[in-house]
Amino acid sequence: MSAFADAAGAEVEFERVAVTPEQVAAYNLPTAPPKATDRRSFSGTATTQAEALPPDILAAIVREANEAHRDPLVHRRMLEREEVERRAIRERLGRGPE
Repeated sequence: MSAFADAAGAEVEFERVAVTPEQVAAYNLPTAPPKATDRRSFSGTATTQAEALPPDILAAIVREANEAHRDPLVHRRMLEREEVERRAIRERLGRGPE
């Protein structure tokens, strides 16, 4: 992710939005001690897999986090640009509008 951002001259900020301690408690998610072979930086005493969250709940959490950081005007403009580009591609392929 960081390499793509660097190439585009952008910055990336990471934010934990899923499998937070609050969600582990609220959804009674299973935990396990960290594996002795895991070399990632970790300061807690228990781990929980993202897959422990039901898929619909995980999707809602991620969608809400994305929407909270999305500029509605930029999003609308990108959707409009996408539609223009889609039409141009269809025309180049000799297909009419959908």
